[in-house]
Amino acid sequence: MTCSENHLQTAITEAEGHRAEQFWGWLKERGRRSRTISAYQTDWREFAAWYQQTSDEPFDLTRLTALDLNDYRSWGLTQQLAPSTINRRLGFFKHYASWGLEEGFVDATVFRAIKDVSLVRQQKLAPKALSQAEVRRLLKEVELRADARDQAIIYTLLYTGLRVGELAHLQMEDVQLSERKGTIVVWGAHAKGGKQREVPVPHEARQRLAAYLDQHPNGKGNLFLGQRGPLGEDAIGRIVGKYATWAELEGVTPHVLRHTFSYNYLEKTSNDLVGLANILGHDNVTTTQIYTQKPLGALQDEIEKVQFF
Repeated sequence: MTCSENHLQTAITEAEGHRAEQFWGWLKERGRRSRTISAYQTDWREFAAWYQQTSDEPFDLTRLTALDLNDYRSWGLTQQLAPSTINRRLGFFKHYASWGLEEGFVDATVFRAIKDVSLVRQQKLAPKALSQAEVRRLLKEVELRADARDQAIIYTLLYTGLRVGELAHLQMEDVQLSERKGTIVVWGAHAKGGKQREVPVPHEARQRLAAYLDQHPNGKGNLFLGQRGPLGEDAIGRIVGKYATWAELEGVTPHVLRHTFSYNYLEKTSNDLVGLANILGHDNVTTTQIYTQKPLGALQDEIEKVQFF
C-alpha cells in the first residue's frame, strides 16, 4: 500500500470506500468519461482529507451535512483556492449526495440543505480563445510541420468545435465527405448529455480530413490512430500543444480551439446562438450565451481607453 493510499484509508470509513466504488461504477454506466470520473475522484480525496482533519473523524457520505460544505467553502476561500475549484467540488458533492439520496444513504431533509449550499460567485468572462493572428500562427506551423493526421485533427477541432472526447471516439463511418459538403456524426455515448447530433464540416476541415482518409492505415474502425492504436484525449491534447509550442502560444488545448470556433461562428453569422448551440451540442441556448461575453483581453484593451486628465 502506498503512502497516499494509506492516507486515504485513514481519511474515509471502510463503508465509504465501498460506497464510492459503487458511485464511480454508476457514473461509468451513464457514459461519464474516464477523465471526468478521475477528476471527481481527486475532488473526493481532497475533500475527505480536509474533512478528516477538520472534523477529527473519517469522511462518510452518510454524515455529510450542509454545515460541512459551507465550512469547506469558507476554508477554500481563506486558502485562496480558485473559485472554480471550490464550486466544482461543491457541485460534485451535491451530485454525490443526490445519488446517496436515491440509494438510501442520505436523508431527504439533509439533502435539501446540501442542495441549497451557495457557490462562490465568479466574474463571468468569456472563455479563452485565440485571436485571428494567433490562429494564423498556429495554422502556419501546422502547414509547415504536420502530417495529414495531425492536420486533420487540428483543422477538425478548430473548424467544427468538437469536444476532444468526441473527436477521440470518432469512427471512420461517422465522417461523410463530398466536394460540396461534409458531416460528422457524434454518437450519444460520447456526446455530453448522451444525445446524438450531426455536425457540418466546412471546406477547410473537409480538405484535411479527406487527405487523411485517403491514407488511413486501416480504412475502418477508429478515425484517429497512433502507433499503439486509437488516439486518446490526452494524446490529442499533446498533439495540439506541440504545434502551439512551435507557434509560441501558451495554454492552447483542444477546448481552446472549441472556444475559438464558437467566437468565430458568432462573428461570421450575426450572433446565430441557436445554430451554434446545435453545433456544439448544448441543450440550452443559455449555455451558449457565454460566447457573447467579452474575453479578459478585450476588456483590458477597452479599459486602457479610460482617462481622467
